[in-house]
Amino acid sequence: MYHTVIIDDDPLARRGLRRILEQNFQEIEITGEADSVATGISLINEMEPDLVFLDIEMPDGTGFSLLEGLARINFKLVFTTSYSDYAITAFKYSAFDYLVKPVLIENVRSTINRINDIPVLHEKQRVEVLKKNLIHGSDADQTIALPEINGFTIVKVNDILRCEGERNYSRIFFHNGTSVLVSRTLLDFDNLLVSHGFFRIHRSHLISLKNVNRYLKSDGGVIEMNDKTQLPVSPKFKDELLNRLLYNRI
Repeated sequence: MYHTVIIDDDPLARRGLRRILEQNFQEIEITGEADSVATGISLINEMEPDLVFLDIEMPDGTGFSLLEGLARINFKLVFTTSYSDYAITAFKYSAFDYLVKPVLIENVRSTINRINDIPVLHEKQRVEVLKKNLIHGSDADQTIALPEINGFTIVKVNDILRCEGERNYSRIFFHNGTSVLVSRTLLDFDNLLVSHGFFRIHRSHLISLKNVNRYLKSDGGVIEMNDKTQLPVSPKFKDELLNRLLYNRI
């Protein structure tokens, strides 16, 4: 059972989300609502919830200022937002769940399913990742939170060499020779990293084009990365890959 609070300055938004939660999710018990940063801090301190649905923009501040006003974040957090697409990407980089207004039941269901598997760890670190990426957009120094079994690893996007799919997980390889197994699919990282010069060369391989050493024609096509790793190229991705490499469309 999740003891849950909803913090949003829009009474219609609160009412709609409450109705969806109460009518469809027996594991959710709503223990309170708040309509501002100040009342939200008081509510969280009083109720000590397991789950908080938090609006980003409120009259007396932001969801971030609310979180900064707490001694600790010991609950699962879902942001509700009307932000544009670029900001949604920032939520994905921080590995926070979010709901775009107006909230739809299928999106709530997907969110509840995901948060069941995510431990309450490193929340303040992830909030900082989210804040930074909302401000700086697609800067070269952009960071990303990688969800592991026991928590999260915070890394710079530019430190990622390649990603390899392992069923519902992905193994992320770094320039320093280390790797980490992450509880996200390769498709998730494909969507997330495409704007940073990453390209899907195979159903199991996503690479940083900036770190390709050479292309080999053997075995139908092979990419050699800067660390000398050789990876197969799927025929359906071959033409687009060569086009990008030859004309520096990275």
